[in-house]
Amino acid sequence: MLESDKYKVTEKGNLTNRTLNAAQQKELKKILKCGIYKELHKRNILSDTQLNSLLARNS
Repeated sequence: MLESDKYKVTEKGNLTNRTLNAAQQKELKKILKCGIYKELHKRNILSDTQLNSLLARNS
């Protein structure tokens, strides 16, 4: 695995290092994007239509 394909995560409580492969990185980004879109919708920044469109695009 190339070093550029790795992403290290440190948990503050346990100081555990985790390495994510490229597929895991992609999935994490997708989950984070969906969470951001839902938060923007919750704050009435995105309409229902916009939210549904963005979620569909990222699934």
